Amino acid sequence: MPQCSHQKGFTLIEIMIVVMIIGLSAGMATLAFAPDDTTELEEAVDKFMLQAEFVSEQTVLTGEVIGLFVEPRAARDGDTWCYQWRRFRNSSWQPVSDFLGDQCLRSTVELELMVEGEPYEYDEREKTPKPVLMFYPSGESTRLEMALFTRFDSDEIERVEVDMMGGIRWLNREQELQQQEREL
Repeated sequence: MPQCSHQKGFTLIEIMIVVMIIGLSAGMATLAFAPDDTTELEEAVDKFMLQAEFVSEQTVLTGEVIGLFVEPRAARDGDTWCYQWRRFRNSSWQPVSDFLGDQCLRSTVELELMVEGEPYEYDEREKTPKPVLMFYPSGESTRLEMALFTRFDSDEIERVEVDMMGGIRWLNREQELQQQEREL
C-alpha cells in the first residue's frame, strides 16, 4: 500500500501571524475596557505602542520595511494629527493592512517629534512625504522621540522613544514603575 508523503498543517509563519493578530485584538479589547482614570493622552500612546510593537514584529516576520507617516489634517473641531503605517512594496509605500488604517488623535492633542535627533516639521509642499519612523527586517529602526500633550494643559506630557535597535519605550510608564519600586 503506497504511503502519502504530504503532511497537512500550518507553517510556523502562519501560526505566528495568527498569534499576533489575536494578541493585537486582545490589546484593542483591553483598550476598550480601560479604566476611567486613563487620560486621552494615555489612550493615544497605548494605542500607538500596541501598533508600533506589532509593526516591528511584522517587519521581521515578513521581511518588509514598514514606515510611519504623520500629517496634520483639518477636522470639524480644528486641525488634528493623523498617522498611517505603510509598507514599502513594488517601489512605493502601500497600506499595511485594513486593521492598521489611518489613526487620528483628538484635535486637543498636540504632537512633537524628533526624528534622528532633528525636530520634525510637516511640509505640505513635499510631493512625496517621507516616513518619520521606519522598521527594518533586521529588527533595527530609525530613532524617534515623540511627545504628546493637550493644547490646554501642557503639564501632562506623554513621551515615547524608539531606539535604533527597534526598542519601543513609553518613558512615562517606565518612570512610574521606577518610582513605585523605590517606594517599596
